[in-house]
Amino acid sequence: MHISVLLHEAIEFLNVQSGSWYIDGTFGRGGHTKAILKAGGNVIAFDWDHEAIAYGRETFAHEIIDGRLILVHESFSKIEQSVRALRIETEKDLEISGALFDFGTSTEQLTSANRGFSFEGDGELDMRMDTRLGVMAKDILALIPENQLADLFKDFGGEEESKAIAKAVKQAKTPVSTTKQLADIVAKVKRHTRPGINPATKVFQALRIAVNSELDEISDALPSAFSVLNPAGTLVCISFHDGEDRLVKQQFKAFEKNKLAEVLTPKPLQPTEKEITENYRSRSAKLRALRKL
Repeated sequence: MHISVLLHEAIEFLNVQSGSWYIDGTFGRGGHTKAILKAGGNVIAFDWDHEAIAYGRETFAHEIIDGRLILVHESFSKIEQSVRALRIETEKDLEISGALFDFGTSTEQLTSANRGFSFEGDGELDMRMDTRLGVMAKDILALIPENQLADLFKDFGGEEESKAIAKAVKQAKTPVSTTKQLADIVAKVKRHTRPGINPATKVFQALRIAVNSELDEISDALPSAFSVLNPAGTLVCISFHDGEDRLVKQQFKAFEKNKLAEVLTPKPLQPTEKEITENYRSRSAKLRALRKL
């Protein structure tokens, strides 16, 4: 079951006020949304994964009926357009007091045998968060040249043995199209592994980011969310690898330099040892927050 990372810290920065509206840009299994609702806030929640939206409609049916939760099946890069449309549709101001992004992948996605995110089983190498997208992970492995594949593994996953892995993928006897095929190839190539971490972790991460254009989505999402925030509204971002955190850090600095916002976290917050012990997937998380001026 998915455990929301840095939940207490995120809600504390949002400073949820009863009756105010907040954006959960990455609904997932609704952990952050649930906490905001419990604190008395109302939520507009975004997710481009249809399974997450279906789960939310069932699990939070009462909150949806009561008008406290609006679920939007859309990428978080479309927040500005979506909020504008919702204001017209609902004939409400929907003034936004805070926005939250958790850029991690949910446990349900990571462990689903048929989504292509999991090392377990032998599912199709899909990895699309939104099944309306056209290109799957297996297509990227088949279509792009070896040197570009190596760059992808290194740049998006931080994989140090990217060249050897890319070469092995391209030299495979049959096209690599399943999670087991890819995981087995990486395991055979990797010389340096860490106990308790699957050798293919970084390669799978890199492919997921590429399939879903995640870094481009984040680059678009931050100004989009910022634009709909009320003055004094808070923007909170939780990242899980250097590429994501670098984008957040740079955008926050730009907002502050232009005197549009005050950064509340000179250094990112990270999980406590207790949280890491209870939820090992939280180990790489970094939280940054700012307040709109």
